[in-house]
Amino acid sequence: MEFPAALHFHGPFTFVDHGRSIATCEFAQREGVYLWVLSDGEHRFVHYVGETTNFLKRHRQHLTNILGANYGIFRADAVAADDPVPIFGGLWRDRSADPLSATVTRWQKLRHEVIAYLQSIEIFFAPTSLPTDLRRHLEGRIARQLSDRHPREARFYPADNWTETMPEPVGATITVTSDVPIQGLDAELAV
Repeated sequence: MEFPAALHFHGPFTFVDHGRSIATCEFAQREGVYLWVLSDGEHRFVHYVGETTNFLKRHRQHLTNILGANYGIFRADAVAADDPVPIFGGLWRDRSADPLSATVTRWQKLRHEVIAYLQSIEIFFAPTSLPTDLRRHLEGRIARQLSDRHPREARFYPADNWTETMPEPVGATITVTSDVPIQGLDAELAV
């Protein structure tokens, strides 16, 4: 198993073009690992960890799930308000007898918050060419290390986010850097 010696997160990029759109960035067609980050303008907290074979294509899927209310929706000012609880849990979490009607009803009231949440997400991307199982392991190790070592900083990372890792760490260490500081993202990642 050959992991890179270093991983650098470029960004922030956005879903909505503020001159930093995923669609127009140099990494749009690249494979790698990415972070969604929520910020108060000064501090950034990991909100989601993902991996992909195509950065833009994967975020088209994410956009569909956000606008379709399948994903949980958080306050656009969640960090400033220190409120890590979603304002809507998402259709995929709803186990009620009629989740469809409930989601449509909620959507009518949430649509402005959905757009504000979407606009608040900053995305950081670390290009890496790894086989899928190793890229997923890397994604899972980032999420696990964040949650295990930094529970306070991980409060905006929903505990039910699913990531995949190999049964045991492989014993390598990767240096991790980012264009800007991200709370809870260690300078070294044990993979």
